[in-house]
Amino acid sequence: MPGKKLSEHLTIRVFFLTFLILLFSGAVTFALIALAAPSTYTSVVNDKLQRQVDSLIRQLEASDLSDSGPLLDSFIQSSHAQVIVLAADGSAPDTGSLLALDEHDPEAAFLLSAVPAPGAGEFPSSEGFQVSITSDRQSSAAGKQYAILRNFSFAGDKEVYRLFAAPVPQEENLAVQALLRTAPWLLFALLIFSFLCAFFYSRFITRPILRLSSIAGQMAQLDFSRKCAERRRDEIGALGHSLNQLSDRLSVSLAQLEEANESLRGEVKKERELDQQRMAFFSAASHELKTPVTILKGQLSGMLEGIGVYQNRDQYLLRSLQTVGRMEHLIQEMLSITRMESRSICQNSLVLSSLIEAQLRLDGPLFEHKGQIVSICLEPGVPVRGDGPLLAKAVDNLLSNAAFYSPEGAQIRVWCGFHEGRPAFSVENTGVHLREESLPRLFEPFYREEGSRNSRTGGSGLGLYLVQMILQKHMASCTIVNTPDGVRAFVLFPADEESSRKNCGDPSLPA
Repeated sequence: MPGKKLSEHLTIRVFFLTFLILLFSGAVTFALIALAAPSTYTSVVNDKLQRQVDSLIRQLEASDLSDSGPLLDSFIQSSHAQVIVLAADGSAPDTGSLLALDEHDPEAAFLLSAVPAPGAGEFPSSEGFQVSITSDRQSSAAGKQYAILRNFSFAGDKEVYRLFAAPVPQEENLAVQALLRTAPWLLFALLIFSFLCAFFYSRFITRPILRLSSIAGQMAQLDFSRKCAERRRDEIGALGHSLNQLSDRLSVSLAQLEEANESLRGEVKKERELDQQRMAFFSAASHELKTPVTILKGQLSGMLEGIGVYQNRDQYLLRSLQTVGRMEHLIQEMLSITRMESRSICQNSLVLSSLIEAQLRLDGPLFEHKGQIVSICLEPGVPVRGDGPLLAKAVDNLLSNAAFYSPEGAQIRVWCGFHEGRPAFSVENTGVHLREESLPRLFEPFYREEGSRNSRTGGSGLGLYLVQMILQKHMASCTIVNTPDGVRAFVLFPADEESSRKNCGDPSLPA
């Protein structure tokens, strides 16, 4: 579990790595200081002793042998060194010093063991030399002991003397001993320092990365509401800025994709509805064709077999012809609807009032045959854009319905003009009313309102359905309502830039 937690948390990993690096660096630094302290301390002591020896030699050369004692004692006290003065024959002269070693001192004997015999010629009188002494008497921390040997002469005395000066060996171990004594406290301080530095450093480094990781995790869940607030100018700040841009672009792309999916779902739903309508249409068409085919088959079979009333072939041949005519009319309407579904309309500039006037002339004999009176109110120059033959078919169906489903001598009112600045026309037939509950179903295929719209009147039940299809392709609408005098079909087209905003003054138009 700890290993898994360590591998899954960047902050903990950075903390431990930083802590170990700082601890290791501190330990290495302490070890290097401990190793370098003796030699460094020896070098400093020797350099200082060298300068003090040079100063002492100048003072001794300027004084007599009898006056050298205080100079040697002052030098020993200030330098904390061991000093021996030897004559040319190797004996120690009487300098009067209280602190200098004499030749019989055991410590002096040890130090003199490293000095070459007098007269060997190794030490010119004008030069100073350093020699190293190694002995079991020295501590392991001290290692080698260095000493300085100089030749000099007192003032007024031609005899050459040798001065041997060496630092006290124990003093070289002070630095190492001090370091070793403070080592536990230094280790404790190093642990605390490493812990605090690793803690704050890991949080400082990983906090923005953790925030970016959290934002990226939300983006993976398609949540683009959270943004990176980093204002840094380094790579992490650039990464946060790039992450914000990616979030914005993904959000826009996702919104566009949702819109496209919604549009596609709408189109699929619409296509399914159209398929259902087609299936319902062909089912109703099959039913509508089944009845006349059955009647026609029965009449023809009866005439062929000469059964009962069917012996009068001329009478039933006429009825069969009428049945075939109704079937032909129904098939023609169905073919028109089929062509309409796959046909794209032409967008031509038309004059609606002229188109209605031409259709009224074509349908004039139908109104005269039934003795119906046509009241016309057409405003000239009403512009629309669309397919002329299709609009003429829609107008013809509305006028034919008005003629077929109105009694003889009824009045047919035809109006064309502008309604609320939009091209419109209406056809009203008097002397008949429809049930209110049947009005919304008039545009359904093969629907007939009982009492006025049935197969015996010659209607196929597809006229208004075809009108609605034509008007929908022209972005127009058609509503059928009962009026005090009869039934009115009102058609409203979309606004045209050339349309003038005025009405024809028909008081029966809806507000």
